[in-house]
Amino acid sequence: MALTKHKGIEITGIVNVVPQTTEDNLELELLTPEERAALVNHTGIRFRKVAPASLTIRDLFEVAIVKLLDKTGWKKEEVDVLICVTQSPEMIIPSVSCRLHGDLEFPESTVCFDINSGCSGFVYGLNTVGALLSGMENKNPKAILCCGDFSTHLITSTDKSVRPIFSDGVAAIAVERNSENEEITGYFNLGTAGKGQHAIEMQEEEDGKQAMKLNGIDVFGYSVKLVPENIQKLLEFSQKEITFPDAFVFHQANKLINESIRRKLGIPEEKVPYSISEYGNTASASIPLTLGTGWRNTEKHSGWIVVSGFGVGFSVASALIRFNPLFCEPPEEY
Repeated sequence: MALTKHKGIEITGIVNVVPQTTEDNLELELLTPEERAALVNHTGIRFRKVAPASLTIRDLFEVAIVKLLDKTGWKKEEVDVLICVTQSPEMIIPSVSCRLHGDLEFPESTVCFDINSGCSGFVYGLNTVGALLSGMENKNPKAILCCGDFSTHLITSTDKSVRPIFSDGVAAIAVERNSENEEITGYFNLGTAGKGQHAIEMQEEEDGKQAMKLNGIDVFGYSVKLVPENIQKLLEFSQKEITFPDAFVFHQANKLINESIRRKLGIPEEKVPYSISEYGNTASASIPLTLGTGWRNTEKHSGWIVVSGFGVGFSVASALIRFNPLFCEPPEEY
């Protein structure tokens, strides 16, 4: 496990954007009425957002970035880093971040690259941004971290195991470093269990095309074992008790998995917010999306929260971060 910490790095604001089209699992034609009710009860997922084929992940990232710049008041010339975390680019090269850089006319000094990561991608991205900003000489450097996937573009619409789970959405996160702040503002624990790589993967189908497949038993087993261990190590590293964080914001895998993790760690229900009923599993966007919805309903005492992502890889990443953003927007439809 990779244990790291950052000084003076904090989230300034979060903008979430989702497609307009909503699918209701209680009306899903693939399942019988009894199967629909059982699925919603089991997973906690009622509604999902679905992007049309004409929309790309870059389109939604651009909308989110523009909104983020407007909310922060940042000028493009001030942005030192632009990173996109996604598994669903519309083309392999060039990177989504480089194309956004060109379309939005960021300065040539802006560092741009993509991270191919899924459900743990928000935490991996936040740690990467923090490391880059920590090493920059200019005062109070700034970064934009984009996270999200169009998972519905990766699946077969007739697959009962994945269609009722996955949803589309993106988040744009403003992160900056206060160069005068020498306090630790974030602790991270990143890990990988590569033997679990087949739990969620692209597989070739009869028509020769690839589609995302999910082994639910494996996903459950890896998640319930590895995530509590990862969070416990994180808290030991930060020398904090399980009672210290104001909230534990998990990747929105499904409610059975997340509740199993919560109970295993002994976390009270009121400290674990959800967005999964309204928005489903939005991959790397699920944590910031949940911060824009459910987190606002939790009590604040310490000003610190735990965020934990887990999934494709099998990758696990958790962070204890100081969280007091200027804004944290609920999802807007586009």
